[in-house]
Amino acid sequence: MGYSQLTWERAAAAVAARAVREVPFYRERHARGLGLAPVPVAEVAQRLWALCPLSSPHRPAAEPTLWTGDPRDLATGLLVAGVSGASVLEVRSALVPWTRLGALGPRYAPVLSPSADAVDLSASDGPARAMTAAGETVLVSPPEVATEVAARVGHTGVIVRRLTTATDMIGPAVLHDRHLGYFAARPHGCGSWHVLWRRFHVAAGDGGVLVTALRRRRPTLVRVLVDVGLNRVGVCREHGRPVLQA
Repeated sequence: MGYSQLTWERAAAAVAARAVREVPFYRERHARGLGLAPVPVAEVAQRLWALCPLSSPHRPAAEPTLWTGDPRDLATGLLVAGVSGASVLEVRSALVPWTRLGALGPRYAPVLSPSADAVDLSASDGPARAMTAAGETVLVSPPEVATEVAARVGHTGVIVRRLTTATDMIGPAVLHDRHLGYFAARPHGCGSWHVLWRRFHVAAGDGGVLVTALRRRRPTLVRVLVDVGLNRVGVCREHGRPVLQA
């Protein structure tokens, strides 16, 4: 099914209503009269336990942090950016056990960032090096460390720049927040930042944009205010889908 503004808004409203019914964080805010007021991203950062539904609470002693993210978000971002058909290397501050970005997604290997807390960064590069040697790879990395990491693992293919603000840079790029994950991408040949609308809803906010994760329940993230340098949402004239605007 193609993009529909009405369907998109209804999906976000359904997630918000469920959050108020089932999620302690939003139930507390509603009880204090805040309703669905914008939530600063710093406010969710320290309350992971309260962002899970009462029926499925976070168990820190039995599971890893839920800020790891959803691998399917990255797969979707790369598809929107026009980068597909290759294995994916992603620079991270900590390793994850993923071997694919979703059940049917591309093959995947994490690469530790140069700033990661590790004695020997290259000791964890085995899967990434093997993947690079086996065929075409795409490297998803913050621009400031991309060249260093690419040389370390032998990557010579496409580099997709992972940005936290929607700056104007040449080449494919994805927009990322530590807590929200990947929620927008810039397609090749289009200067607009496209929202990953099947997975996120974005609305205009005061000082940023309000992001709701449509498919994530642990943690539940509704109307989280994040400053990406843009604060409006429009529709791309070329593609007919939601984009971030100044």
